[in-house]
Amino acid sequence: MRQLRLAGPTITVLRTTIGAAQSVAVAIDRAAWPEVAGTLSGDDTIFIATANARAQEKLIERLRSLFPV
Repeated sequence: MRQLRLAGPTITVLRTTIGAAQSVAVAIDRAAWPEVAGTLSGDDTIFIATANARAQEKLIERLRSLFPV
């Protein structure tokens, strides 16, 4: 993870190295975390949708524990 940013209370933007976003997004989807509604990825950016701000907070905790910045 290169960068983690919030885009409102339900969208989290995760920046990865070039070419890694799709693999990371698939891993997040397959993990079936209850707070994640879905992902959309490009080459180095993933948009992660959550249902609400509380779910977004839980997602950020998980991501930071897995990918310390």
